[in-house]
Amino acid sequence: MALRLYNTMSSRVEEFRPLGDNEVRMYACGPTVYDYGHVGNFRTFVAVDILRRLLRQSGYRIRHVMNITDVDDKIIRNSAREGVSVERYTAR
Repeated sequence: MALRLYNTMSSRVEEFRPLGDNEVRMYACGPTVYDYGHVGNFRTFVAVDILRRLLRQSGYRIRHVMNITDVDDKIIRNSAREGVSVERYTAR
């Protein structure tokens, strides 16, 4: 059975085909580390993890990149409010 995904560029559900030979490159927004996680944060991780595992199980090599969001504004503000470094604030 072919994997079919919604393509936001074409606004259609299309059969998945990797751009490269047998490599799939994935980008996903990562954790918002300025405060504690909640179910809305974790839903993204679960969905991306399931997709990555499905693709790997199907024989693709995966290059998965994830960022850390809201680094500048909220983290700096909150770490300054608590009187700790950004590194210490985000470590928890």
